[in-house]
Amino acid sequence: MKRLLARRVLTEGSILLRSSPERFLSRTATRKASPPRQRAELRVLHDGARDVSGTESSEGLFPVWQPRYSAVGLPTFPVEGKKPSVRGYLRITLERSAQLATRFPGSNAFGIVLGWRTAITVLDVDTPDEDVLKAALVSFGDTPFLVRTGSGHFQAWYSHRGERRRIRPLADLPIDILGGGFVVAPPSLGSAGSYEVIRGSLDDLLRLPPMRDAYQIESAHAEIAGVTEGHRNNELFRYALVCARQADDEQSLLQLVRIKNEKACVPRLADREVRKLVHSAWRYQVRGRNFVGSRFIPASVKEIEDLASAQPDALALLMMLRRFHQSRPEFALGKAMAKKIGWSFPRFRAARACLEGAGYIRCLHPGGMGRHDPPIYALA
Repeated sequence: MKRLLARRVLTEGSILLRSSPERFLSRTATRKASPPRQRAELRVLHDGARDVSGTESSEGLFPVWQPRYSAVGLPTFPVEGKKPSVRGYLRITLERSAQLATRFPGSNAFGIVLGWRTAITVLDVDTPDEDVLKAALVSFGDTPFLVRTGSGHFQAWYSHRGERRRIRPLADLPIDILGGGFVVAPPSLGSAGSYEVIRGSLDDLLRLPPMRDAYQIESAHAEIAGVTEGHRNNELFRYALVCARQADDEQSLLQLVRIKNEKACVPRLADREVRKLVHSAWRYQVRGRNFVGSRFIPASVKEIEDLASAQPDALALLMMLRRFHQSRPEFALGKAMAKKIGWSFPRFRAARACLEGAGYIRCLHPGGMGRHDPPIYALA
């Protein structure tokens, strides 16, 4: 049975863990406690000098795996440590890669170029912390191909969509976006240990999903840093709305916002408040009312039919309120707003009354108790 399992691992070229991110992460937590027999079976994947019968061979990992990567359209080249063993590696072709496999028969490590030549971008998670990996997958999207590096860090592989090489784009997460250069590919044997495929197989490299908008995520992270008391709820709520567009469920969103609260808020917001604002943000998302982080402000067919012809000012005001106040639980809606959009106050007041009467907004406080007491409203 052990020999059959070893043959399967060697021929398929990866450890197939077809499971959800949560299940995968829970299983990796026990990896260090794997029994000796299991560790011996997994080592077969990385030991290029051993076949399934246990006989010794001088053939390294690179000549064994070069044709397998070539079969999915990816040229590889030998590396020593983390340095390419050949010049011109960024322009390596499949034919040249096959020639190198003959020239370097004992090489146990190899790399793959990233970017437009191979249509691959890698999210490099520079820590063995699985919570950071999970937060990265929530932010940038899930992928069927995950790698654990020789040092125990993680890589998430995506299809390339023009991403550049960006080191530490998010100040609070130890991750790099590798849209250029190269990475050491599994199952290479590096100076710190073996590279492992912990989810997926080489076939998945033919159908990788794109990474979510890195610039939008970077902007959301950058805008909420060093948040002090008095601003934490609003900033975290807006951050939750941005992240809700990428999160798989409310629990994933909660974990992401908790990390942000811990790293960006001084002092931290109470966990019950975090849960409350995350629940509210997720409710906006599932109801299709989350417009934060979107390039478009949607309007339903009913809204257009009710307002476009009869009350165009009301429709215009509704779109502006969604544009500027969607992430806020309440906002002032008085003369200052009318002045900001360049309307006379009677015109503004009529549009506001129309929206309130139709149920698109609701008044929380009528104001009118002095110069600094404006009406307070909320989107319905």
